[in-house]
Amino acid sequence: MEQDILADRDPKWHHFAKLIGAVSWPAGKYLANEMIAHRFLDWERVIVLVDGDKLVGFCAIVKEDIVKASGYSPFIGYVFVDEAYRGQHLSQRLVTIAEDQLTQVGFLKAYIVTKHIGLYEKLGYQQIDTSIDQMGRKMRILEKELV
Repeated sequence: MEQDILADRDPKWHHFAKLIGAVSWPAGKYLANEMIAHRFLDWERVIVLVDGDKLVGFCAIVKEDIVKASGYSPFIGYVFVDEAYRGQHLSQRLVTIAEDQLTQVGFLKAYIVTKHIGLYEKLGYQQIDTSIDQMGRKMRILEKELV
């Protein structure tokens, strides 16, 4: 399994945007649209895992996630692993790659917005807040010190 860390304007950017837009999770289509519209800052990235030519999973490091104007940044968001590949700790691998990228850019903390309980806590994240997302759902905001 290989990984790719994509910046906006990467030669593979549109190829992966199409693959991300076709996954079963609706947030994939949203992320793909953001990619196609080039709404990424210079430090924001999309991280993909591939098995041959198959997209296995992805996540993104972004200034804002589904909760806008939260006062927190940067976020590791859009964490997705294809159903056929779940149970192999690939979401943890994606988050770890994202954390490494954020550290390289100089960030000292990372945030995750989720409804899930347990997965990210295993990686050292702790809930620090709640917020209402763009769809009106109450979400948990988690934080982790990266240093």
